[in-house]
Amino acid sequence: MKRIYLILCNLCLLFLIAACDQEAVIEKQPEIINQYNPSQPTSVTEIIPVRGVIDQTFIINGNFPGELSDMKVYFGTKKAVLTATDGISITGLVPKQPEGLNQVSVVLGTDSLVPANLQFKYKQSRSVKTIAGKLGVDKWMEDTDYAGAALDAVTFGEVNFVATVAGQTQDNIIISKANWNESRMYLLSQDDNQVQKLSTPEMTCSPAVNSKRDAFYVTRWWSGNRTIFNFSKANSWEYNTTGITVSGADLPGSKVSSMTFAEDDNLLYMMDSEGRIAEVNLHEKTYKVYTSAVKKPGGINPANYGGEIKGALPTEFSDWLDVFITYSKYHGCFFATFSQQHAIYKLVKNADNTWTSTLHAGNNGMGIASGDRLVDAKFTKPFGIVVNADGEIFVVNKGRERWDANGHVIMKISGDAVELVAGKPTSQSPLVNGDPLEATFRYPSGIAIDSDGNYIIAGGEDRTVRKLSIE
Repeated sequence: MKRIYLILCNLCLLFLIAACDQEAVIEKQPEIINQYNPSQPTSVTEIIPVRGVIDQTFIINGNFPGELSDMKVYFGTKKAVLTATDGISITGLVPKQPEGLNQVSVVLGTDSLVPANLQFKYKQSRSVKTIAGKLGVDKWMEDTDYAGAALDAVTFGEVNFVATVAGQTQDNIIISKANWNESRMYLLSQDDNQVQKLSTPEMTCSPAVNSKRDAFYVTRWWSGNRTIFNFSKANSWEYNTTGITVSGADLPGSKVSSMTFAEDDNLLYMMDSEGRIAEVNLHEKTYKVYTSAVKKPGGINPANYGGEIKGALPTEFSDWLDVFITYSKYHGCFFATFSQQHAIYKLVKNADNTWTSTLHAGNNGMGIASGDRLVDAKFTKPFGIVVNADGEIFVVNKGRERWDANGHVIMKISGDAVELVAGKPTSQSPLVNGDPLEATFRYPSGIAIDSDGNYIIAGGEDRTVRKLSIE
């Protein structure tokens, strides 16, 4: 039988109890003894197990010099998160990768070991699981900062917005609640399994993350002048003002639910609840507002007017409308959800500083229906929206109200087809995880993509943050 040498120090606690003056001595963090044999060549002998799924623990046996920080393991081209080594074994977590056999390689400093027989048979999986919060615990408000609390120990209020930023080995997750006179924002560290409350300037929208994923930007969610604020890892995630304020007279819609970057980290885009777009130049500290002819505000400063949005765009709005905007590098354009119209629009910025808007999916009335994105598809209050590297659009359908049977699901637009990928439209109770089509959500709101291609969902009245893995 093959031997497994590595002690899984990060997964287990070794309790050594000895009787001494009637007291128990407990050693919680046993020292790992480096068993590397310098008289033997560097080698890789086996991987255990030889098949599995994402986030499963693996062990590679052999003879390995150096520290864990000097080591890398790849499954095909996908880099694994490594958790421990004792010199003769390396342990880590299986990364997301293509279905079937994938070559495994071990990099030690500048040396690469690629044994032909070191292969891993990967099985793609689909699941919904809770990352933080307590699923099914009703709590409308919270008044604690949860400083240092474990992710599964907190009881959140409603979770509205979500974004992911770079962590040490896993992503950190930014969540926020913006509702009336309060705004709460937290950083969830998956590496440390801790919650950190962030200072928040005011009621803020869904964050826009830069390409390096080490900073994000927010602005005022509700009506008024909208100052742009910056949070950065370099500043320990304390906020600073950018010195840029978009005037409420230039962008008068009652809500700005989200912001996004496109190809350039210098240009930040937001869309108000009446379909106007503001393009903010962070370096020059200026902005331009683009609007349809019928929605051009009468009090706009001519110096801040950028041009016209042409084509299809809703013209009837209310104070309760939410518009979420995102950029797709795959398509080279923007997509926006209009919750009141139950529709998704495609927005292209033209060379002449005009924009072209076209209906991309829905606008067929309220409901949850798959099929052709324009002919058959129906949405109910689409909110958060993201586009993955393959050009697939994932949309959160919030629903009109808590127990509405036509919401509480995640939909996917791929090409001309729309399908339901997570949630049960006819059931929001009890709240459960597991298979995506058996899992239940309650008033979900925001969605983001992490660095492994998983979808992080702001659970709304789930009071949680959940991860949807679809391969």
